[in-house]
Amino acid sequence: MNLLSISLISLTLILIIVIFILIKCTIPINEKFVNNPIIITDNFLNIKDKDNDISDKYIIVESIYLPTIIDKIKKTNVIDKNTIGDNTIPNNANIQLLIDPYINYYILNNNAPTSNFKEGIFVCVCNNILRKEDCLWNLYGKVVAYIYMSDYLFIQALIKGYNLNINNISLKRIKIEDLKKTDKIFDYLFTYVVFNSEYMMFIFNQRYYINGLKDVDIHRIKAYYPFIKENYNTIKYYYNKTKKTNAVGSTSDKDPNDIYLSSVNSLLPIMSYNIISSVENFITRLDMPADYLEAVKEGYDKSNKGGHYGCYGNGEIISKFECDSYYNIDGTPKKYYSLWDKKCSTDEECPYYKSNDIYPNNRGGCINNGFCEFPVGVKRLGFKKYTDTNLNKPLCYNCNNDKNNENSEGIKPADYVFENDFNERVKYKLNTIISLLDYRDL
Repeated sequence: MNLLSISLISLTLILIIVIFILIKCTIPINEKFVNNPIIITDNFLNIKDKDNDISDKYIIVESIYLPTIIDKIKKTNVIDKNTIGDNTIPNNANIQLLIDPYINYYILNNNAPTSNFKEGIFVCVCNNILRKEDCLWNLYGKVVAYIYMSDYLFIQALIKGYNLNINNISLKRIKIEDLKKTDKIFDYLFTYVVFNSEYMMFIFNQRYYINGLKDVDIHRIKAYYPFIKENYNTIKYYYNKTKKTNAVGSTSDKDPNDIYLSSVNSLLPIMSYNIISSVENFITRLDMPADYLEAVKEGYDKSNKGGHYGCYGNGEIISKFECDSYYNIDGTPKKYYSLWDKKCSTDEECPYYKSNDIYPNNRGGCINNGFCEFPVGVKRLGFKKYTDTNLNKPLCYNCNNDKNNENSEGIKPADYVFENDFNERVKYKLNTIISLLDYRDL
């Protein structure tokens, strides 16, 4: 046997081995595609549990392509391999889209059955721990960063909810790798992290400070982005639940990350991604949602001393002078706001009672313990007193008319947003958000 024959035999054996390996590798992959759900997402780390390697079950779609996929689904109502542009996936593969509930409801208008992924929270990442005097929602002159689509939607809702001029704010899309840089690239990063995910641990382990949404009113945001739930806690609480434990199952006594994590109890809105595998459109109006009622601590109004009048801000004070004073009875400055005001006893005493007659309701009336209900956006100064100008204008679905000129020339009054009015408005087939958010220009 000559040298050429030996070479040909060796080459043939190598080709047979390569073909065998390819066959062995290809069959399990196809079986995996058929039997395991393929989840399309723009944030792989958010669905990857920190304790489990599940990367073989997912196809990663960068957020730059996600708007294109959403637009394809809008046109076809189909989620298949053509939708995501991958012909290597079998026709009978179980493809699911992990998407922000805002997109599922308002963009896809989807009425098909869906399930929810694990819950997560929105956090604020910045270069320092927020101080008491810092006003987080005042974004003027700030560089506000985002990474994924949900981050971008949330920031838009925050800006719109506080009537901020976007031209005075610098929005900046960054990559997750940018967080490893040592130079300052943003003032605030608002981002969504799923509990116990690798993304949560990645964010918490960067040398940035992680804060809650101090002094932010969730109902202003829900007027544009209604699928978040109110939740108050500390960042340290969630970090301690998520971080890895030592061998005996208890967390380390000293953690270098503690200095970067806020221990202040603040707003941390909760949300869950939707998991969709089919789309059925429903007809809806897509223009407008719900308003903000400024939260009042129930403990402030424990007593009904003083008859129909009371001290808003401190229910234990029974003197108008002491209530309106900037100082405590011992001469020290008050650390809280208080105002002597008359409590309401009937709905008709309240300035916004039935101000929205677009649908049957009793909103704006006299609610708990003598408080008048106000539309979202209106700033409460007392039980009945308020300010509703400039930044504190009431949010509404149709704000063309001044409330003092209601029904003039046959024009209907403004359709004000009230706290948690989503289900009421769905019932009467009315707009549930003020305006649509942008999901394409990430």
